[in-house]
Amino acid sequence: MSLTAGLKSSRNQSPEKVAIAFGERSWTYAEFDDITDSIAGNLLAAGLEPGDRIAIHLLNGPEFAFACFGCLKAGCIVVPVNTRLKGREIDYILRHSGSASYVGQPELYSEVSAACPAIAAMDLVYIAGESSGGRIRTFNDLLRSRSALVSLPEIVPDHLAAIIYTSGTTAHPKGVTHSHQSLTQTARAVRFMQLDQDQVALIMSSMAHVGAFTGLFLAALENGATLVITRPFDFSAALEAFARWRITLTGGLPIIMQGLLSAQTATPHDVSSGRLYFCAGDAVSPALQKAFRAEFAPICEAYGATEVYPVCWNRPDQIRVGSLGTPCEDVAIRLLDSENRDVKPGEVGEICVQTERLMTGYWRDPNATAAAMQHGWFHTGDLAHCDADGYYWFAGRKKEIIIRGGSNISPQEVEAVLYEHPAVSEAAVVGRPDAVWGEVVVAHIVLREGQVLNEADLIAFARQRIADYKTPETVVFHSELPKSATGKIQRRALREIQQTLSQEA
Repeated sequence: MSLTAGLKSSRNQSPEKVAIAFGERSWTYAEFDDITDSIAGNLLAAGLEPGDRIAIHLLNGPEFAFACFGCLKAGCIVVPVNTRLKGREIDYILRHSGSASYVGQPELYSEVSAACPAIAAMDLVYIAGESSGGRIRTFNDLLRSRSALVSLPEIVPDHLAAIIYTSGTTAHPKGVTHSHQSLTQTARAVRFMQLDQDQVALIMSSMAHVGAFTGLFLAALENGATLVITRPFDFSAALEAFARWRITLTGGLPIIMQGLLSAQTATPHDVSSGRLYFCAGDAVSPALQKAFRAEFAPICEAYGATEVYPVCWNRPDQIRVGSLGTPCEDVAIRLLDSENRDVKPGEVGEICVQTERLMTGYWRDPNATAAAMQHGWFHTGDLAHCDADGYYWFAGRKKEIIIRGGSNISPQEVEAVLYEHPAVSEAAVVGRPDAVWGEVVVAHIVLREGQVLNEADLIAFARQRIADYKTPETVVFHSELPKSATGKIQRRALREIQQTLSQEA
């Protein structure tokens, strides 16, 4: 089944049920289906064809949802663009994807257009809000009733639906391609994670990020749920949505869950309706898990990648704090060593995945596709070990492992210890070249507001809890840590900072 057929099914089952809500407004499944039919027809009438790529550069809101499904119904390929990216970064994505059209927010367009020649070269540019004239069209042009002469194409399951770009922390981002079938299968997998027609789901992180795009936005509408949308990081609006809509399910990166917790602690709201809280994309510290449980409910940590999401998750009644959980029902996992051999039980290996929900490949990059897909298994680049009960425990990225004197050190293991200190707000651990040991551990720390802590005391704190060879040799304090467009701490940037400081010393 295609995504568009899934939406029609949701409409047929509950036409008057609220599909999406934003602020004071809401749209039923019947209204959502009709609006997106009009958008699809108007895109085709403007000259776009099935298979064309359309860049969606919109803030969280109804326009993002309308534009995406309108593109899909036209047989076009959605290219979600993270709103935190700058003009040069967006220019690369538009050129690499070969996007034929751009749908953007006025304020975002004005920020990036001067540094994004790819937009200037497009004939079809749609801006939400008022038109600035010339070749720029308004989003209202897409919403008008479509001509009866324009018929919508039949969408087959293996038709490409989206190109989702990775965060690009090591080089240019890769365009991960997903078909209607792989995304529909993802929605079905998330249904087993209890996102079904009985849920009222809240999306409060960027809808261009894979977890929100596939695991909440598409899955909610495919499964007949009600989806409440807020702007990213607007935690006041998120908490108000709990009271207004009786939110039952939400999720996001750890930074999102921390923000929601902080907002609730500062100004308590009625969040008693909340039952399921999913967190993925980075490690959840035990301290955050404990505090969040006290205010809301336990966090169900999950694991996935842009290429396949989700892979593992913690069932609500079987949570093991700090673990990735156990595999989804339709996923097979192998842990392989550097020679592509299965590791022994309890040993660390690369997570390799097999499932029908895998990406179809990397856009215009057959070499990267071949490197990632070997003998039918997707090599994630993530390391983990599996315990006797089948729970997987993250052990870092292959390229981030610190090797000190021949011993492997997982940055996440050290960071988890540092987060136990009550003065630590954020922690990131990286390796630094050393003439004797090869590498040594360096901790980069942001303290909680009003807290004071020195290097020696934090090192002593860590040494009491982990082996000496894992203990940081140096602690560097920051006012903030560099983060990617999705909110993940960038360890590569920290290594570059260290290199610069070493050269200046």
